[in-house]
Amino acid sequence: MVNIGDFFSDLGGVFTGDLNIMFTLIFFTAVMVIYSIFVFYFYRFLAKKNIISLNLNQYNNYQNPTLTKFFAVLLYIIEYIVLLPIVTFFWFTTLAILILVLASEIDAGTVLLISAALVASVRATSYVSESLSKDLAKMIPFTLLAIAITNSSFFEIDLLFDRMAEIPTLLTNIPYYLMFIISIEVIMRIADSINSFIKPIEDIDEESDEE
Repeated sequence: MVNIGDFFSDLGGVFTGDLNIMFTLIFFTAVMVIYSIFVFYFYRFLAKKNIISLNLNQYNNYQNPTLTKFFAVLLYIIEYIVLLPIVTFFWFTTLAILILVLASEIDAGTVLLISAALVASVRATSYVSESLSKDLAKMIPFTLLAIAITNSSFFEIDLLFDRMAEIPTLLTNIPYYLMFIISIEVIMRIADSINSFIKPIEDIDEESDEE
């Protein structure tokens, strides 16, 4: 089986002098561009309070109150219990893989811990302030990139692909961290629903006091 890292090392060895430098420059420029594009969409998407805007409840047109409530609950479950974990899984997994590849001195277990803590924190703070959540979602990934490029080993192509070979071991432990992130999401959504229920009552009380 051909080792991808050896393949790129051999490919880089074809070039000498300035051509070799140009090959390395193009390769790592592409890596950083891809990472930056991911972070851009990551913080713009995941930092939103309601990251799923399907509003499936609009299709609930039943006149019967019982059926209306039943399908409202069913659509809510589909939207936030089924679709949300899938979306979160994509962003969490991609972030973990990118950090694993970039941060050569961090083991796979720590990468998962960092990624899970970041995604959970972004989701939790989105219920407080989306601006705060966006700052958090882009600050840490770009900080990790800044740390990575100051490490001389970052620019070793064979080492980069050796890290990519560790991705399968990373994926086996992801479900446990994903469960934690989803639990945080459920807790924050319940708290937000309770707050939305209490707030109108408080507003009514304030209006009564003013009168």
